[in-house]
Amino acid sequence: MSFPQIRTTADQLPASILRLLNIEPPEELRKPDQKMVDMFNPKAVVMVMIDNFGLFESVVYKPEALIKNMEILALIDTDNPYAIPLTKRILSGSVSSGFHLFNYVNRSGKVVRAICRQDDIQDLGFGNEYSVTVRDDMATYIESTKQVFRSQLMFSHFLDFESLYAQYGHRTPPKTLLEKIVRRTDNWIKVLLRQARIGTLFFVVGNHGRHSIPLDYEGKLAEWREANAPIAIVFQKREEIS
Repeated sequence: MSFPQIRTTADQLPASILRLLNIEPPEELRKPDQKMVDMFNPKAVVMVMIDNFGLFESVVYKPEALIKNMEILALIDTDNPYAIPLTKRILSGSVSSGFHLFNYVNRSGKVVRAICRQDDIQDLGFGNEYSVTVRDDMATYIESTKQVFRSQLMFSHFLDFESLYAQYGHRTPPKTLLEKIVRRTDNWIKVLLRQARIGTLFFVVGNHGRHSIPLDYEGKLAEWREANAPIAIVFQKREEIS
């Protein structure tokens, strides 16, 4: 399957998502990525954040559902590719005036949900009125399946790899753990896509995680991972999926 590859910035994504939801962005935001906006006409947007996932992992582990459905591969330019700084940038752009994407959409009358750990809710500035607190990735997945059909803007954060690495890394090679996490999350996204309403647009965003973890790659693989870029895999549900 052929698909366009674009470069965008974390600062452009808030305005891009607002345009896709037919909400006028505030003037202080960076202009949206027009190519992305022109490609889609969604009824809802789902943002899935996956820690320790980027261009390298998508090429090496080949997550089936993401590759099959991908319509745009966006390489995200940002000054900090790690989980919390990147997510904050996507939610606020470069604005210092208190803009927050989910609060703004919530005030616009859309149905908004943020499904993540309690620390995320506090660190990322999500409102308590639309946030759902979960304890781990399995709970995030289950809650996401309940909310995906109801929401017009939904955020789900999968971040178990680093805790599993701390727990099992002494027995299981970290790249084996990471591969299992990538494939597991890919299967969950396949289910979310099936349960979403037609017209739902998925932004699957990968970041460098909270901390740098050595994965013991050698040669070219080590060089490629060192140059790993945050990505957004973007696709829209256009018909019912059996």
